[in-house]
Amino acid sequence: MNLEGTWFPSVRFLGALLSLCLCFVELANAQESIEHAQEPIRIDVNIVTLRFSVRDGGANFANKLTTDDFQVFENGRRRDLAFFEPPRNQNTTSTPLWLTLLLDVSGSTFATRSEEVLAARLFFENVNEFTKVGVFGFTDQVLPFQDFTSDRQAALDALAAAHPHLGRTAIYSSLNSVINMVAKRALPEDRKAVIVISDGMDDNYALSRASGAFAREHGAVIYTIWVPSAAQLYISSGKSGGGAKVADREAKEAAFAYLAESTGGMHFGGFEAILDFDNVLAQINDELFGNLYEVAYYTDQPELDRRQRNIRVEVETPGYSVHGIFKNLPDRIEAKRDYIAALFDNEGISQLGAGAEHFHELGANIDLLRQRAGAEETSVRFRLRIASYSLQKDPTGDINSQLGIIGVLLDQSGNEVVRLREILKARLSEKEIRDARGIIYTNRLLAPPGKYLLKVAVVEIPTWRMTILERAVSVTE
Repeated sequence: MNLEGTWFPSVRFLGALLSLCLCFVELANAQESIEHAQEPIRIDVNIVTLRFSVRDGGANFANKLTTDDFQVFENGRRRDLAFFEPPRNQNTTSTPLWLTLLLDVSGSTFATRSEEVLAARLFFENVNEFTKVGVFGFTDQVLPFQDFTSDRQAALDALAAAHPHLGRTAIYSSLNSVINMVAKRALPEDRKAVIVISDGMDDNYALSRASGAFAREHGAVIYTIWVPSAAQLYISSGKSGGGAKVADREAKEAAFAYLAESTGGMHFGGFEAILDFDNVLAQINDELFGNLYEVAYYTDQPELDRRQRNIRVEVETPGYSVHGIFKNLPDRIEAKRDYIAALFDNEGISQLGAGAEHFHELGANIDLLRQRAGAEETSVRFRLRIASYSLQKDPTGDINSQLGIIGVLLDQSGNEVVRLREILKARLSEKEIRDARGIIYTNRLLAPPGKYLLKVAVVEIPTWRMTILERAVSVTE
């Protein structure tokens, strides 16, 4: 395998969707009712759902508007609303809240940090003014990134600036520390909530029940968000000892989820969560404050990604304004999830058949290379060229990301012959990007002579955008 910077020319939760699948059927007789009952349930993938809050000229939430008060535009075209739901909090009142963001910064959970920061910006736009937000990290000790403040931008800056620290993961002792800190400062009637983002891999997971009891004692509600670690990418039940590793991981994840379950919070995990942090934080925000409107419309361009879809919500009432729009787009999550799953589990690669859905969200191409003369083993040699213009850049304009490479070679019957899975670091400076430098990755898959289909997916892990490439290949003696 070869990875180098080189020169070449520039070239999310289905829950909200399920709630929109309303069936209006007028039955003529009992027989017709039976026939309808046997029809499969279908989900319309052209639905776009939006969640947002509305404020008056001051800082007050306006939660009693109706569907006639809103207009929604997508790429300049007005869209008719197919669904409307007003906020749950009709009194627009709430008890003061101490909200803690507790981040695992042990160095293993930074693949999704950029998504977290973007979603947190929307989250803070929908937070009540009298909420105090604190941002803390943890390894084997608590790290204060931002003490409790009403300054939303300060909290967001602290979240964005959080960086990896050395140390083992200590979720439960760190959680106890921040709850104890809040309990000493909050009034007895104040609400307390903690959002914990971690891979859950704490060897002392037996402490989970004691931490849950400690949180309940102090009236703290915990929301847990499971994100994958670098180590978890390589856990496979097919390896020696893999079964024990998987059982250990599952026990730790269950202990992590228990924190939310035992305190009346919410737990998020799996691929829906990491693919759509917007939806995760929207659900937590709505649970804490209840100030979100929810609307939906049908789009005639379901294939557009977030960057191609300009969505605007206008409110008719003078002086009122819309804030923090959480967007749940038809991103073909089910199809994409299969490819993301293959990064986490070798067995997942076998699900990537010849008929899987295609994605072209990154600038990437594949070149087939000639077999080396005199090689003792026959193989498929290929080269990926990944353009820098399509990769996510950090605030300095550099690229400092991770790429996942997933590949499978299928025979003419669609059976897997050999598989590939790797995680790569992608680093390019702003100058290298301006000079049209990109990433070149080369590899080979050993295979006997024959005709095959090569499928390779390139995944940008921080954003979960991907491009899937296919090539018919022949291996000769």
